[in-house]
Amino acid sequence: MESSFQKTNIDIKKSLLITIDFPPQQGGVANYLANFSNNISKNKIIVLADKKGRWQSFDSKQEYKIFRQQLYYKHFWPKWLKIFSIAKKIIKQKNVEQIIFSHVLPIGYICLLLNLPFVTILHGYDILAAQKNVWKNFWLKTILHKSKHIIVNSDFTKQQVIKQGINENKITIVYPCPNIPNKINQTKKELIIKELELEGKPILLSVGRLVKRKGIDKVIESLGSVIKNFPDLIYLIIGQGEYKRELEKLAKSKQFRSNIIFLENISNQHLPIYYNLADIFIMPSRIENQNDVEGFGIVYLEAGLFAKPVIAGKSGGVEDAVIDGKTGILVEPNNSSAISNAILKLLNDGKLANKLGVQGQKRVLSKFQWSKQISKLKNIL
Repeated sequence: MESSFQKTNIDIKKSLLITIDFPPQQGGVANYLANFSNNISKNKIIVLADKKGRWQSFDSKQEYKIFRQQLYYKHFWPKWLKIFSIAKKIIKQKNVEQIIFSHVLPIGYICLLLNLPFVTILHGYDILAAQKNVWKNFWLKTILHKSKHIIVNSDFTKQQVIKQGINENKITIVYPCPNIPNKINQTKKELIIKELELEGKPILLSVGRLVKRKGIDKVIESLGSVIKNFPDLIYLIIGQGEYKRELEKLAKSKQFRSNIIFLENISNQHLPIYYNLADIFIMPSRIENQNDVEGFGIVYLEAGLFAKPVIAGKSGGVEDAVIDGKTGILVEPNNSSAISNAILKLLNDGKLANKLGVQGQKRVLSKFQWSKQISKLKNIL
């Protein structure tokens, strides 16, 4: 069966990908765009990205060309004007034939001015955020209608685009796919078990950027009744973000604080060990402020790759990533009782948990491969 991170190299018109979210920045969008680029013929894709983090180390390992600039300057207005100037120079120097871009606003403004065909990549949040403002929604519609094609990460995002009056024939779903090693370092695994005192304990796992919509607060709130039945349960939370302090404060207020372990700076090399150790992966994402939404949720598939049952929030594009009753359990994300009931159901029924995990793994390996997803774009790009 095909490896979950086998790459392809589709041949397209010479393209410039413009993005303000790219590794070494973390998150689903950055990973999506890096994997997208990695599966295009190396001489046909150029990336213009922001200078953030240890970008030199990342760029040196890539086969395709990456131009790094400080894309936002305090004294430039509008802020995207500087990006336009840089992109124009690259297009001329490298004979670029088309633009591919993420972040419909503000990068879409630039594409309207560059006088080249352009392809828009949408992730869910960007389109919902633009709809809240009349001026931004006008430009959103303009950019989408003028796009050569639109790439989305889920059926949820596709439906949001269709609501803007776009013909569905102009839209292609390219699902995010896992791209982490599936080999386990047994020596490191045993060390982690010893250091965190995990031996023989049921383990819940969440992985992701720590923002409110991920629903980790609701998981913590749901654990009281779970721990009454499984007092040695451990909840591992891997990630960092602006909501971490609030989550730590919430955990500290609970009598079961010692059952919750926060971890950060876990490398992709070691992340598979934590998936392997977990009994259940949980992330009940919800919609926050009417526009902050989980457009898909690659971590659900990463858990599936390791045959782990998933508990997820019924919101946004999550239903494309998790099939309720087949690869996991979908819950109302604001209902702590529903979350605790789902956890208890899987902990008490090992046969069901195993069945969901195995079916999730089969689905990931058969459908969610970058080579298969990117090949959809061969005749479009």
